[in-house]
Amino acid sequence: MADKKATKKAPKADMSKKTVTELKADLLLAQKGLFDGTLANPHHIKAIRKEIARKLTAENSAKEKGDK
Repeated sequence: MADKKATKKAPKADMSKKTVTELKADLLLAQKGLFDGTLANPHHIKAIRKEIARKLTAENSAKEKGDK
């Protein structure tokens, strides 16, 4: 049998174009929705947190490259 490797999906376009502050605001709203019981997809919180971490990592690596 031929084995097929799973490919990673690209992050959603709407999240990748947002700034860190916008993502933090979205995270706050999602956490409030989780508390209220109105959040349909709790995994969305995890996805937002990962996207924030990716953006902060990219910013920090760009700063380090500029310092050297």
